[in-house]
Amino acid sequence: MQRIPRKLSIAALGVALMLGSAATSAKAQSLSFIRDAEIEATLKRMSTPVFRAASMAPDSIRIFIVNDKSLNAFVVARNMVFHTGLLTKLESPEELYGVIAHETAHIAAGHAVQRAGAVRQAAGPVILSVILGIAAAAAGQGGAGAAIIAGGQTVAQRGFLKYTRGQESSADQAAIGYLESLPVDPKGMLTTLERLKAVEIVSLGRRDPYANTHPLSGQRIALLERRVNSSSARGYPATAEIRYWHQRMRAKLRGFLDNPVRVLSEVDRSDRSETAMIMRAVAHHRSSDLRNALREVDGLIAARPNDAYYHELRGQFLFESARPRDAVASYRRAVALAPDEPLIQVAYARALLALDEPSATQQARTALLAATRSDDLHTEAWRSLSVAEARLGNDLGASLATAEFQAQTGSFDAAERNARRVQNGSPTGSPGWIRAGDIIAAVERARRNR
Repeated sequence: MQRIPRKLSIAALGVALMLGSAATSAKAQSLSFIRDAEIEATLKRMSTPVFRAASMAPDSIRIFIVNDKSLNAFVVARNMVFHTGLLTKLESPEELYGVIAHETAHIAAGHAVQRAGAVRQAAGPVILSVILGIAAAAAGQGGAGAAIIAGGQTVAQRGFLKYTRGQESSADQAAIGYLESLPVDPKGMLTTLERLKAVEIVSLGRRDPYANTHPLSGQRIALLERRVNSSSARGYPATAEIRYWHQRMRAKLRGFLDNPVRVLSEVDRSDRSETAMIMRAVAHHRSSDLRNALREVDGLIAARPNDAYYHELRGQFLFESARPRDAVASYRRAVALAPDEPLIQVAYARALLALDEPSATQQARTALLAATRSDDLHTEAWRSLSVAEARLGNDLGASLATAEFQAQTGSFDAAERNARRVQNGSPTGSPGWIRAGDIIAAVERARRNR
């Protein structure tokens, strides 16, 4: 994962429109997002059956990760956002299942929209701006597995995301129904609420953001406890596979986000479990100790040679240590094992572009075109594609990719100029001409919403 500061102008615009506050714009720009293929796959693996239980198409809901230590999760329209603090502090997958189910219930019931008069009055353009803003922010500039954008505040602390006690109890009851259909023990929901109550007590009145936006009450907890105790899913733990991926996710987050010196001091060198090796590998990498980082990740690959995410991690270590040629080999193996992972394809392409060789550039272009078909809101993919197209002499392709990148990062005037250049140089009705027109229309909508 990389820490890369950048301006989040679309995100700021969208959130400011929704909340009707100029001051909020500055806060929105400080949102901090993470992109990581493995972590996103784990959250998708866990959330998909919950979404289906709620009769919602899994692909209709996007999941994002905010780099914030607080215990929080929230939804905006059909976007579900998790704080890293929640993902690392919830020790069992049953606890995380409970949060996913609860937030899914809020989406299914439309609670966020019910609480937001601003959304009701301008639902279309405002929600579109927020969705594009979150996605553009989360895409970041880090193609090597993940990107972290500097910051730390969250829009979840604002009033439009605060639910009533009645909505909370309703979401609790619906969530248990979803978990019963899996089945997964809903007791994890109670464990999470107990953690929140403990935070309130220890912090002497400074409540965690989740408690602010999801109000706790004795009545709510009592109702939840009674339903949990009578649930048909009591005693059904998460599967061994889910437990495994959940622990890997927590280990990877801790390795990248905790102080590497502390990680290396707390994780016993004799511990050869996968989670311990993941944490040590990442901590060594963040300490600029490539030799030990590779030793640990090579041990992981030896144990699981067909694990795309371990090959991707090895590629990241090498790429960020200025060894792009070696990184290409690791990324190529990762792409072969996970050909449908756009984040890995973008990382592979970046390493290929670093070689600055015609054949490598052509391979990078192929990977980037595949990545943008799967994730067209990944800004680094568009930026890298513009470089590849320019090197290959495809000026219109470079202009179109540049326009995509500029539109998603808020450079609206430049985006429009490049899109019009594409339209003027392309046959009317061609795919490039049509896409350029879409960009021009999106820019015009964004300007109207300022």
